[in-house]
Amino acid sequence: MKRGNVGKRDPQPVGSVQSPKTESKGNWPPWARGLVSLALVYHIAAIVAGALAAPPSSTLEQTIARLFATYHQWIDQGYSYRYYSPEPGPTPITTARIRFPDGRPEKTVRLPERGVWPKLRYQRQLALANHLADDFRIAQTMTGQGNQSRWARSYARHLAKAYPGCAEVSLFLQSHLIPDPEQIRHELAAPGSTGVDLDADVFFTAPERIGDYPCDAF
Repeated sequence: MKRGNVGKRDPQPVGSVQSPKTESKGNWPPWARGLVSLALVYHIAAIVAGALAAPPSSTLEQTIARLFATYHQWIDQGYSYRYYSPEPGPTPITTARIRFPDGRPEKTVRLPERGVWPKLRYQRQLALANHLADDFRIAQTMTGQGNQSRWARSYARHLAKAYPGCAEVSLFLQSHLIPDPEQIRHELAAPGSTGVDLDADVFFTAPERIGDYPCDAF
């Protein structure tokens, strides 16, 4: 040991100088992590409460779910998580016939469309058909003219834009009836039965005209 170095630290090699420890730029501050954690807990609690409150459920489960009613409406999660109860009614079917003045064949659009994929798209189309049917009945009751339905006019306007050059959009409404289980069982048990076509005309009501909407009106 050389004199004069007593009590002095040996110099560190070049490149090994330590810098003060700093936080990564990707780390959230504690208040942000806490806020997000609370939001996630609230969201999960709302989803679980809504699922448990679907009938049949207890008074306690329904009371807890009502605490999240506004949030359910805001995130559009007010759906039943269980099988339909009571028994559902017929399924509304909306059919649009689009005519063209230039000789093009008539176009038919059905809601909900058969074989649509993914199934979530089918569910959205079914919801549109349900809303349109309800609004048509309301317009009939309130004004006596079902063609004044705002949903029907909005849908006709959409079709007029989707099919440029069309002359007129005619909307029709019918119901897909729920087959009688005993009838289906009897037909399936018959000798030589090849199954039951649930899309046969016998399972549909006669089409009811909603209204005719000129494309140039939009």
